[in-house]
Amino acid sequence: MFFKGSRYEIFSEIRIPYNVPFFVRCDGRNFHRLTNEVKFKKPYDKEFAEIMVNSAKTLFKNNLNPILAYIFSDEINILFFDAPFNGRIEKIDSVVASLLSSAFSLELYLRRKIVKTISFDARIIPIPEKRILEYLAWRQLECWRNHINSYAFYTLIEKGVSREDAAKLLKGLKSAELHDLVFREKGINLAKTPTWQRRGILLYFEEYLKEGVNKLTGEKVLTVRRKLVENWELPIFNSPEGKNMLLKIIKDRRSRVGT
Repeated sequence: MFFKGSRYEIFSEIRIPYNVPFFVRCDGRNFHRLTNEVKFKKPYDKEFAEIMVNSAKTLFKNNLNPILAYIFSDEINILFFDAPFNGRIEKIDSVVASLLSSAFSLELYLRRKIVKTISFDARIIPIPEKRILEYLAWRQLECWRNHINSYAFYTLIEKGVSREDAAKLLKGLKSAELHDLVFREKGINLAKTPTWQRRGILLYFEEYLKEGVNKLTGEKVLTVRRKLVENWELPIFNSPEGKNMLLKIIKDRRSRVGT
């Protein structure tokens, strides 16, 4: 009898509900070990951030039609309104994670001539449209927490404190205490570090007008084009400026795809 394998693919038809926005959140697997082996600077390395951004660009260039991608540390949050692959969750998770993994591996080789097996995990987070800004503000707050904790942790490591003891010393400290520790030991004001470290990086399409010539009439014409923008100087998403920026990106992108 012919083996009907599809009977056992019990999760393959689980789908995102039609017309429901969702994020795919991806995290690098064992990236702590990777950053040590590759010798990226701690707590932040601009080249590592560039590799993350270029990896996320792959999602925009493979006809998946994301609205935006928010990146910090080894985390990428990709917003979709139109689900690719007919909304099949297994397919979306596997393709997004594999694209990021292969793109990161290739970028690392091109830059450093280092061959590493890289992997990302992926999870889908359906979200009401009215909660999208709240979600992004939440992840940006996590970016800030990660920022101050990382600076404090590696400040102690540079002093010769073991990783285990550093974690114990920092446990329970409030943000102000972490600020004071870093400023006292290294003279660094964490509110003045590069914006991308504190607030993350955003990828999105932006429309612009390009002047051309009508081949039939010879008249000058303006056409609407789009470019992929990487924004390393983000406002706080919870601020009026941040909310307006995100709402414009979402509105412009939705109108372009006709949703």
